[in-house]
Amino acid sequence: MSTTSHRIAVFLAVAYFAALAGILLWPSPVDRPIDGVLMQLIEWLHNRGLPQWFITYRKVEFAANILLFVPFGAILALRLHRWLWWLSVVIAAAVSGAVELAQGIFLPERVPAWSDIVANTFGAFIGALLVLVLWSLSRRHALAMARRAP
Repeated sequence: MSTTSHRIAVFLAVAYFAALAGILLWPSPVDRPIDGVLMQLIEWLHNRGLPQWFITYRKVEFAANILLFVPFGAILALRLHRWLWWLSVVIAAAVSGAVELAQGIFLPERVPAWSDIVANTFGAFIGALLVLVLWSLSRRHALAMARRAP
């Protein structure tokens, strides 16, 4: 990786972790400004035939938590050795648990939930898994190229 690419990657990682900290430790629920619009969208989808059990506000929130932590798992897995990729998932679970605890103690408008810890950890697992897949594909490509070389 070139020096410029490395600097860009580090900048993006720092920006992501700063944004994540802001979202996780914001004094009020971060979805509050859009929750009315989101509920209207969900109701609109239900009125168009989407089953009510299929999409709910809680499911959207759960999916958002998963997506929020995919980069977390990927970034940590990239920084760890290949055989320690799983540690990114453990770290994500610990960080998520600590954040939920902090929300419960210090942020009275936030509601800590076990489901958030599960979603965040699962998101980190997906991110780490994506890195593992990319490592595997890269290794296969390198081996194929080595076999072709005279």
